[in-house]
Amino acid sequence: MKLGRKVKYNLVRLLRVNDSPHQVALGFTLGFIPNWYPTFGLGVILSVGLAKLVRANTVAAFVGGVIGSPLWPALFLLNYKVGNLLLDRSTRVDELEDVDYADALEHTLDGVNSFFSKGFTFLEGAFINTVLFSIFSYFIVKFLFKMYRKGLLRMIRGKFH
Repeated sequence: MKLGRKVKYNLVRLLRVNDSPHQVALGFTLGFIPNWYPTFGLGVILSVGLAKLVRANTVAAFVGGVIGSPLWPALFLLNYKVGNLLLDRSTRVDELEDVDYADALEHTLDGVNSFFSKGFTFLEGAFINTVLFSIFSYFIVKFLFKMYRKGLLRMIRGKFH
């Protein structure tokens, strides 16, 4: 199946679901959450699992997980920056090129083991970013889905036929 048809199929599938805007927004939001943490490539699976756990829309969770996957270096940098801002510490991560998945994992594990470690900077930033982004994205996705669902569906159907 061509990529364009797959994208159309999943967009139409998401827009045609009988779930409420709340369930779709909650699914997308929960789907994006694992992207803030090192998940060893299991982020999308965790996204769908979280959505199933609370009976949110799993297609939207999958979309949220997939959208965030290529963004992880920027998300991890933001975690360090926010954690550094709140803890008033300097970190070894100042630019996007400094973000390394293995270092982020090591810092996360350090944060779990010690409240005063450098890893706590990453974990605190990740927690704050998760909460703030989740609240923001929930309301934005809910609004967009509620207001533009039918119009987008008509546009997609017309564009690909």
